Amino acid sequence: VVGADRDVPNELVVELNDRDPRYHDIYVIDVESGERRLLYRSTDDGRQVSVERLDGAWHPVLRAQVLPDGGSAYELRLPGDADWRPFLQFGFEDTISESGPAGFTRDGRWLYGLLSTGEDRPRLVRWSVEHLQTCGSECTPEVVHRSSAGALGVDLSDLDTGVPTVLQEVDLRSERVVLDASVQPDLARLQKLAGSNDFSVVDQDLNNRRWLVAIGSDQQGPQYWLWDRESDEIRLLFAVQPRLDAYDLMPMESLDLKARDGRRLPGYLTRTSAAEGSGPQPLVLLVHGGPQARDFWGYNPMHQLLANRGYHVMSVNYRGSTGFGKDHLLAGEGQWYGQMQDDLVDAVRWAVDEGIADPDRLVIMGASYGGYAALSALTRDPELFAAAIAEVGPSNLRTLLESIPPYWESIRITFERMIGVGTVDLDAISPIQHVDRIQRPLLLGHGANDPRVKL
Repeated sequence: VVGADRDVPNELVVELNDRDPRYHDIYVIDVESGERRLLYRSTDDGRQVSVERLDGAWHPVLRAQVLPDGGSAYELRLPGDADWRPFLQFGFEDTISESGPAGFTRDGRWLYGLLSTGEDRPRLVRWSVEHLQTCGSECTPEVVHRSSAGALGVDLSDLDTGVPTVLQEVDLRSERVVLDASVQPDLARLQKLAGSNDFSVVDQDLNNRRWLVAIGSDQQGPQYWLWDRESDEIRLLFAVQPRLDAYDLMPMESLDLKARDGRRLPGYLTRTSAAEGSGPQPLVLLVHGGPQARDFWGYNPMHQLLANRGYHVMSVNYRGSTGFGKDHLLAGEGQWYGQMQDDLVDAVRWAVDEGIADPDRLVIMGASYGGYAALSALTRDPELFAAAIAEVGPSNLRTLLESIPPYWESIRITFERMIGVGTVDLDAISPIQHVDRIQRPLLLGHGANDPRVKL
C-alpha cells in the first residue's frame, strides 16, 4: 500500500509485481468493488515511485533510482507537467542513510524531506511548490530543523494542511521537538496521562476532536486510549496484552558503551530479578537483525522473557546499525565478521568487567543478521560464549547473495556494498566455512520455506 487519503476513503493505491516479479506497477484499487486501474507502469529500471493525492487526483510525483555505484537519483513531475525532470542526486553514503524527499503536504504547498548531505545527522528540509516550478535541477531547500540525534521523524502534522507540527528525535531515548506552539497544551495533557511512560498519537478523527493515543513503556505492553479534546474525556479502550499486568516486568537500562577503537556503542540492559544469588549472572546478548536496523528502548518481549527465566539480557547497536548518524552506519561497510563482531565482543566483555555477567555463562542469540552474528561468534571467538542460538541466520554469504529475490535487484548494489562484495573474501566471512572451530552448543532455527536463508 503506497497511498490512502481521507478524501477518497474507498480508494487505496498499491504496488503490484504480478506482471513482472522484478518490478512494481502502481494501481488505484476501489476497495468496495475490487476494481483496479493502472496509474503507473514500471519500466525495466526498477525505479521506486511515490504517489500523492494533489489537486483532487492521484499523481506519481517522485521517482528514485539506485545508481550503479550505490548512489541514487530522484526525478520530479508536478501535476500538469508532461515529463519527468532531474531533481536530486545522492552518493552511496547519503543513499544508505535514506536522504531524500518524503512527500508533499496535504495542501500541496510544500515538499518535505530528510537530508544528511555534508553532515552526520539528519535535517528536516522543505521546498515550496512555487520554488519547485522554477528551480530546474538546482533546488536548494529551506532547513526546518537540524537534529541533535541520529534519527529524526515527524510526530504530528496539522490535520488540514499536513505541515509538521511536532518532530521526534531518537537516540537512546526519544524526545519531541515542537514546531507549532499551539499544540503544546495537547502534548502536556497527554504527558500528564502517560506519566513516566511514553505516548504517541496514533490517529485523529476528521474533526480533530478525538485522538487515539498509545501509551507504553519498558515495563508494560501498549495501551490504547481515546481522548475527546473538547470534553477532555479520556478512557481506556484496551490493553494489547492485559495478562502482562499481572507480572512485575523489569526496567530496561540505557547504556553508552565504547568499542575498542573508541566508537560509541549505544545499548540496552535488562537485569533479571530471578538471580542465582548475588554477583555476576548468566547473560544473553540479543543481536538485532538487518543489520541496517536498530534496537530501541521500550517493552521488549524477549528481554522480559529471558529476564524472567534468570538471565540478564543486553542489546547493542553495533556499527552498521541505523539511527545513530551516518558515520556509525557507514562504519559497518565491509565489516561483517570484522569490526561489527568486535563491537558485540566488546559489549559482553564490558558486562563481565563490570561484574554484571558471568564470563562462563555468556550466550549470543539473534535472528537474520543476528543469527549470522551468533554463528560468527561460535566460529570466530569459539571460547567466549557458552552457547549460541541462531534463527534464520545466513551461514553462507555466497548463497545468500544468490537468493536475493527478483524485486530486490534494483537495490542489490546497496546490499553488496555494505557486505563488502569485491573487497572482502566472502568465504572467509561465511561461518559455514569454519564449522570445525565450533566448540560450544548451537541451536539452529530455520523456516522450511525461507526463500533467502534457505534450509
